[in-house]
Amino acid sequence: MKNHKNVLALKRFGIHLKGVLHFIRVFLRITNATNRGRVMRSAKFTILIALLIVSCGCAALVAAVAGAGVGVASYAYLTGDLKIEYPRPYESVWDASLNALKDLDIKVKEKRKDSISGKIKAERASGTPVTIKVKNKGSKLTIVKIRVGTFGDKEASITIMEAIDSYLGVK
Repeated sequence: MKNHKNVLALKRFGIHLKGVLHFIRVFLRITNATNRGRVMRSAKFTILIALLIVSCGCAALVAAVAGAGVGVASYAYLTGDLKIEYPRPYESVWDASLNALKDLDIKVKEKRKDSISGKIKAERASGTPVTIKVKNKGSKLTIVKIRVGTFGDKEASITIMEAIDSYLGVK
């Protein structure tokens, strides 16, 4: 009954795993597994990871998979901001961001930059505000956050990201 607390905790999220855990226990009895405790912990861990992916969406999973390769930018769209990690120098990413906005006919209203970070405020033809924040995280790592509109526009943010990617030669 020590697993009862885990099942009750998960019920708060509307998930009933009692049946799943029972199935795993029956399976272990049938197969006479020698490492039952280890298999149970592994099964619970797998279920937990599945719940996290379902409850958090797939943006974190996309970011983890996309960042697996060397020289590939990883990104996640959370709370209206598209966050991208570029394995490129800060100055190159800053220039690529400005060129991308120019190519997309997004008018730059204000730009501020120092050696640590920079911020670009722009406006689409429709009047929708666009904000790009660029942060220097070391010699070859730069973080970019893109927000289109007040609450965020994922598709427009991804379009801007793809334009930046083309200037940086990132896949």
